[in-house]
Amino acid sequence: MPAAVLAEGVFNGHVGHDHHVRQLLTHANVAPVDEPLGYTAGALRQAAIGAGMGPAPSGVDAVVAAEADARAAGDDVRIITTDDDDLELLASLASNTARLSVLAP
Repeated sequence: MPAAVLAEGVFNGHVGHDHHVRQLLTHANVAPVDEPLGYTAGALRQAAIGAGMGPAPSGVDAVVAAEADARAAGDDVRIITTDDDDLELLASLASNTARLSVLAP
């Protein structure tokens, strides 16, 4: 999971909710967002805008798609999200589309 996802407000201040999120995050591999990943995310976001997506997907969604695409170069990757419309489009524009899937709860 790209570290940028933490900016989406995964913690909401509710003790019970935040406890479970913290437990889940102990099992997550939180990856840094480096410059190449940032450029790839920007390119995916611009491609989505060029494809007529409006409103534009968030930068964080684009970072998630870019990280998933990079990992999909070597393995099948599933993105679990509640924002499946944006991420499905971003994933469809990625380089490793055949190995990417988006799952909504």
